[in-house]
Amino acid sequence: MNANNNSLNPWLIPVTLGASGIAGKLFGNRQISADRILKLVKNDFASEGSLTGSWINDKAVPFQRFAVKTHAYEGGVSRLEDGEEVDYEFIADAYTGSLLELKRIENN
Repeated sequence: MNANNNSLNPWLIPVTLGASGIAGKLFGNRQISADRILKLVKNDFASEGSLTGSWINDKAVPFQRFAVKTHAYEGGVSRLEDGEEVDYEFIADAYTGSLLELKRIENN
């Protein structure tokens, strides 16, 4: 596996949270459907490898990181990496679709 896949820019989450908060203020409180957000995430992941599965909770839940409060969907995707299935879980902003959190699930 490529070591670059595991490193995230330390500014990614604070910048994303700030952008999602600003976008929410500009565009109102209209939530994006869970299916639409899952499609966006799947498209991003599919560009780097074959997907083997995906899921998303269809009810948005309250989410807070630092001073930013929003609603978010929880979901996950599985894909093949170096011939092995790897699972990821994500939390996406329900108003902007921005990923607020992404983590690789380590299988034992």
